[in-house]
Amino acid sequence: ALPISLRFTVAWHDDAPNPSASATSEVLPLPAEVDWLVIGGGYSGLSAARRAAERGATVLLLEKSEMRDGASSRNGGMVHVGFGASIGTLEHRFGHDGARRWLDLSRAAVARIAYLAGGAADALLATTGIDVGWSGVGHVELARSARGADALGAEAARRAALGLPVRLLDRAATRSTTNSDAFAGGLAVVEGGGVQPARLQAALAVAAQRAGVEIRERTPATKIERSNDAWLVHTPRGIVRTSHLFAGVNGYADRLFPALRRRAIPLGSYMIATEPLDAALLARVSGRGEMRFDTRNFLSYWRPTPDGRIAFGGRTTFRSEPLEKISRTLAARMAEIHPELAPARITNAWGGSLAFAVDRLPRVARLDGALHVAGCAGSGVALLTYLAEQAVDWELGGDAP
Repeated sequence: ALPISLRFTVAWHDDAPNPSASATSEVLPLPAEVDWLVIGGGYSGLSAARRAAERGATVLLLEKSEMRDGASSRNGGMVHVGFGASIGTLEHRFGHDGARRWLDLSRAAVARIAYLAGGAADALLATTGIDVGWSGVGHVELARSARGADALGAEAARRAALGLPVRLLDRAATRSTTNSDAFAGGLAVVEGGGVQPARLQAALAVAAQRAGVEIRERTPATKIERSNDAWLVHTPRGIVRTSHLFAGVNGYADRLFPALRRRAIPLGSYMIATEPLDAALLARVSGRGEMRFDTRNFLSYWRPTPDGRIAFGGRTTFRSEPLEKISRTLAARMAEIHPELAPARITNAWGGSLAFAVDRLPRVARLDGALHVAGCAGSGVALLTYLAEQAVDWELGGDAP
């Protein structure tokens, strides 16, 4: 049973700076005109804003609530190679070379996060002082059934043929890797790892602000108009004229972007976190610390956190249900996979929205003239960050992503 002391708050927030510290005071007037106006203070918005500012533009970023309220500080922090769509699906649709290009895109996005989280002089730790908790230990995809394990075998062969180092796990190897009897097989990918997602968002906010981006929270865009070669963006604090408009809203698209809402389907995903665990117990259930998720449609995903907990998440329903009920479902799933965790106290539970396209592939698009990145289907930590940077370069005359 869940303890009465359960907090419906985001565990990541307890161990990260608040990105609101990078925002400009709300009492100051908005600029009348900027080169770029970015809507949304998550990974994509902050990355796009920073890129544009580094290329010499004046940039205003609007967040309708607080930056922590969106998915960027609420997700599992998994930085993994792959998409919602399988390589087999990509090959069927785009051919072998097309699938390779898609996989190369994902690998480049993962490499970009690894670089930003690393020790280079222009990486986030050196430029912002925030350690985003990069793990670099890869991930494991897990099948519950023999049929699912066979599908992973075929997927492993396709990925290997496209140049991605992978390791197929039989039932015994999966048991050894996970210390769980719940799975019939697995697929291990060495590239990638995990971040503390709220720290990553906070670091991106500091980096954007230092690049010259003006960040305004609690300032929603209420109306957008086209005026000759510019946009007029209405807010409760005034109207801003801009030459370029980037919508980093993803699963939180509202009526301002009807074309995006027709293409990106919002879905709820939820997480719980245990109390900090005994080191020996944490080691038994988390192995090398790799990111883990199963292959069900209502999937589960879990990982150790930098502060010694297990964060366990999943999709549980298409209906609206109380978070307490969802929390109990997730706790039961976690105990099914790792019975040793059944007695562990659950301290936090929370949720957020991500976005799917019907084909489970991300989109970079100009929709009604506005630039969007959306639909990453659970792979957004890497893809939204990387594709937002590429989208700005495209808008300024570079190659399309």
